[in-house]
Amino acid sequence: MKKYLIIIVLLFQLQAFSEEWKRVYLATYPRSGNHWMRYLIEEATHIATSSAYRDGTPPHLPQRFPWGGYCPDGGYEGMCRYPEEGDIVVIKTHARENDSTILPYQKIIRIVRHPVDSLYSEYVYLGGREDQIPREKLVAGINKWKKFEAFWNTKENVYTFRYEDLLDKPAAVLSDILKIIGYEVTDEDIQRAVSKHPPIGGLLKHLPHFSTSDLELISTSLEVELQKYRYEIPQG
Repeated sequence: MKKYLIIIVLLFQLQAFSEEWKRVYLATYPRSGNHWMRYLIEEATHIATSSAYRDGTPPHLPQRFPWGGYCPDGGYEGMCRYPEEGDIVVIKTHARENDSTILPYQKIIRIVRHPVDSLYSEYVYLGGREDQIPREKLVAGINKWKKFEAFWNTKENVYTFRYEDLLDKPAAVLSDILKIIGYEVTDEDIQRAVSKHPPIGGLLKHLPHFSTSDLELISTSLEVELQKYRYEIPQG
């Protein structure tokens, strides 16, 4: 009986969260610019973004908001207002399959990052201490990367941007993303956001952490995806 009550409660919550909100999911593989983009969006719009999960950095409040996402208190820097009914709501997700965190939406903003950088960055973020990713973890990461891509390829209204282009031309890419989302901002808003949260790091900065055989594995396993996004794997 208790089991059925739990199911009923979960279904009720899902139905409540599924009410009409203008959701835009910000979909990325982990360590591919999601936090940076949320900082940029919040600074340009002064509207808090949210996450499908209760993130710990920065700390997100324990309650799930009516649109089905978690927010830091007042946004990333505590200076934003929360979305109101009728507003656009931006929700971070790393989903690789349909689950209860994916609710009806209007658009998807997908940001992809070269797997050489995203895979090693995620490995370190998860506590990895080796100079190179252990082979079994690299294989698992490649499979996750591939599954993420395959999942979002099946969705409608997906707009894809490369992290590398955001690094190269942050103002132009941010402007394009905000227009697609539906926010009305000025050039001054965009410049303020980029000035406050400028690009950090470079392209393929984690390349030295991969052996030749590791790079060959990535190249063969993700051949289709690499070609699609015009990513190259340096050899030798």
